[in-house]
Amino acid sequence: MREEERIDSFWLCSAPGIGPVSVRKLMGEAGSASDAMKLPEGMLRSLLGEKRAECLVRARAAGRRDAAARTLERYGKRGISFLPCWDEEYPEKLKPLEDAPVALYKKGRLPDPCAPSVAVIGARDCSEYGKKAARYFARGLAEAGVAVISGMARGVDGIAGAAALESGGMSAAVLGCGVDVCYPPENRGLYERLEREGCLLSEYPPGTRPESRLFPPRNRIISGLSDLVLVTEARERSGTLITVDRALEQGRDVFAVPGRITDGCSRGCNRLIAGGAGVAANVEAVLEALGRAGFRSGAGA
Repeated sequence: MREEERIDSFWLCSAPGIGPVSVRKLMGEAGSASDAMKLPEGMLRSLLGEKRAECLVRARAAGRRDAAARTLERYGKRGISFLPCWDEEYPEKLKPLEDAPVALYKKGRLPDPCAPSVAVIGARDCSEYGKKAARYFARGLAEAGVAVISGMARGVDGIAGAAALESGGMSAAVLGCGVDVCYPPENRGLYERLEREGCLLSEYPPGTRPESRLFPPRNRIISGLSDLVLVTEARERSGTLITVDRALEQGRDVFAVPGRITDGCSRGCNRLIAGGAGVAANVEAVLEALGRAGFRSGAGA
């Protein structure tokens, strides 16, 4: 994307009162952010309605484009990229989704779009069994050339991301805060390693602090970036199951690691399996499912 178009894209996406639906309408009409910001007021009202059209008119009149350019320059100096959904670097797996983020902020390098990817997710307060399962699957998948996607949360997510990188593989974390904010703070080492060797992504602008309301929406990005979602451990009412629901809505395969029937930490996984999820008895079972989906990993079929 040309730098001028990137600046206009950031300006458009940052305009007060203009949300993702409005941005998509404008892009559908104009074809580029630069042209969208030049649409006549009458057309803006027709597309967006009076209130939102007035927001964009005010944004244009305020002449904030130079400020947008300076902000992007500051982000660039900190290793942060801005990727609108019409950018060629924006993840291809997200583009078909109806509720794909209109833009992402990135630190690090994105996974190879042609490589398979698996979300390895699970409980924050995981058991020793859950920790071992997360390490086992993340390492095995990474060694087979599969990108491991997670949310860098406490527990399974952080363990899986670290194990993938330790194996020399690729890992990407989708954050519920800005990409320049490390949360939880105890995952600082993993955060810094993802900056260097993997990828950090967020739909929230840099500087956004973590809030509980911001985490559920990011789950659709975790599942959307993945060809398959693997739950290594989850209680019956685990928040992990929100990601599973989004994965099923998106048409992704879901696998779960079976656990003991008496273990509360595994009841969510056992319920998923009873409901038709694939049984993740070993790494090979997951690789076989990816192979059926048309992927061939380094250690696969």
